[in-house]
This record gives sequence, structure tokens and C-alpha cells, in this order.
Amino acid sequence: MNRLPKHITLKHLHAFAMVAQESSFTQAAARLFQTQSSVTTLVHQLETALGTRLFERSSRKVGLSTVGRDLLPRVMRLLTDFDGVLEDVLRYGGQSFGKVRISAAPSAITELVAPAAAEFSRLYPAVRLYLRDDNSGRIQRQVLASEVDFGITSRWADSQGLQFDPLVDDAFGVLYRFDDPQIVPCAEGYVRWESLAACKSVGVVDETGILALLRARTDLPANASTPFYEASSTTSQAALVAQGMGIAFMPALAAHRVLEPRLRFALLKSPTVVRNICTVRRNDVPLTEIAKIFEAMVRTTTAALALPPGCMPRSNS
Repeated sequence: MNRLPKHITLKHLHAFAMVAQESSFTQAAARLFQTQSSVTTLVHQLETALGTRLFERSSRKVGLSTVGRDLLPRVMRLLTDFDGVLEDVLRYGGQSFGKVRISAAPSAITELVAPAAAEFSRLYPAVRLYLRDDNSGRIQRQVLASEVDFGITSRWADSQGLQFDPLVDDAFGVLYRFDDPQIVPCAEGYVRWESLAACKSVGVVDETGILALLRARTDLPANASTPFYEASSTTSQAALVAQGMGIAFMPALAAHRVLEPRLRFALLKSPTVVRNICTVRRNDVPLTEIAKIFEAMVRTTTAALALPPGCMPRSNS
């Protein structure tokens, strides 16, 4: 197993980044307020430690090697994060600081995470939030790869490395155009699945928790799991439904986010189908203290929200 090289410092990384940006050792040295020989030495030491050339040198210019081109954006992110930490310490002193990274389904970002983020930023102004919306499959992979601290989504596939803690129960319904003659809700406002069996449906592509759940059910009409049209997101689904191309089966929280004047939404019964929106994290890596605080705040804020009909907060006890 290869061991990480020792004695690589921020000076080496700054020198590498500056030479890459300037394509010149002379100009890099001027910007770093160092001699050209010292910058050249730092880059040489870095190349020796890594065992590879980072620059292709000629009499006219200095260009990055293939390895150097791959390394540069990673070094730039590292230096930016380091500078950000120092800036936070200087600006906020003894307050809690750091970064919390969350990847969540679009409806969870809009309806659950954003309200919590507003309160969190008021209480912890020195903590940076990184929010990323994605589908369930990619969210699970991002959590497993530690690209984010935790995710918020429905389960896409079982994984031994992940822990799912319920946050919201989200019932399925049908999204339809206001003048669709095929959709007639009952007096209580519900629609039965069987009454929609002949309708063209607009579904979402693979790797969404929505599609995975519908495909796992054998008691639903075929158009629930094999849609006639496919879209990449619930936003795209809604756009096609608004044009009168069909209906869409989706959870209430997702529908609430995309409703517009031409669209209506009714919960589905016989059977009632519910997706479980969960917080998702690695079961072998504890959350940082500040990430724990934000996850708890998402849960507390969600419990107090006026969620749309069909949505019910879940206790994590």
C-alpha cells in the first residue's frame, strides 16, 4: 500500500498553484513575493515527493502536465477551503464555524431544508452551508463517498453502509391538468388508482426513490411503473402534465413544489401508497457536531411546518 508523501506544506501547494496560473516561474515568484529560485525549489520538492512531473517546461513557457491538470482544481479547492477557515476564525472568533454539506431531493430542499437553513444561519452565522439537490441514487452514492455529511431523500436501494432515519411520510397522489375529463375526485377529494389505469402517465427516469417505490408495488396499475412518457425530474413531469399530455403519480411534497394554476393534485387511495423521506448517513462515520445540530434542526423545523395534506412528520425515537 502506497504511503502518503511527507513534508508537503501549504507553501508547496501555493507555489504549484501560482506557477500554474501564471505559466511562469518568474511571474509566480513576483506574485508570491519570493525569489524565482525558491519557487522553483518548492515545485521541484513537490514533484519529488509525488514522484511525478507536474509541469512540462520549454524555453518559451511552462505548461501543466496531464497529472498537473488533474491536480490543480483539487489544490485550488483545498487552498480556498483553508483560506475560508482562517477568514471565519478572524471574523467570528469563538463562535462555532465550519461547513455542513447536504444533498437532498429537490422537494426536500424547498420544503424542509430551506426553512431549517434560515433558522440555522441566524443561530450559527459562521457556519457555511452547502446544499445540493439530486435524485435518490446519486444522493446515496454521495453519502457513501463522504462527499456530503448527510442526505435527505427516500430509499432508492438497500445499502449496508447507510443508515436511514425517517423524517416524513409522504403519500402519493395524482397530478393532473385542471380540465382533464378523465380525473374525477370523489366527494372526499381522493382518486382511486384503478380509475386511472387507462390514462397516459408521465414518469421519472431511473434512480429516483419515487420510481423505485412504484416499481416495487404489484397492486398498482401498469402505468404507475411503466409510464408512457419519461422526464428527468418532477419539474419536467409537471411541465408535460400542464400541456395536457397525461397525468403524473407523485408524492404530495413533490407535487406541492410544482403546482401552478393549470394543475391540480389529489391523493390516491385503494391502496394508499406512502414514501418515507429519511435522513441518510454513513453508519460507520459519525456526523460532525455542527452537522448533528443542523440535522436536528431540520427535524425540529419539519415537525413544526404546515405540510401539505398527505405529509406527516415522523419521530426518530
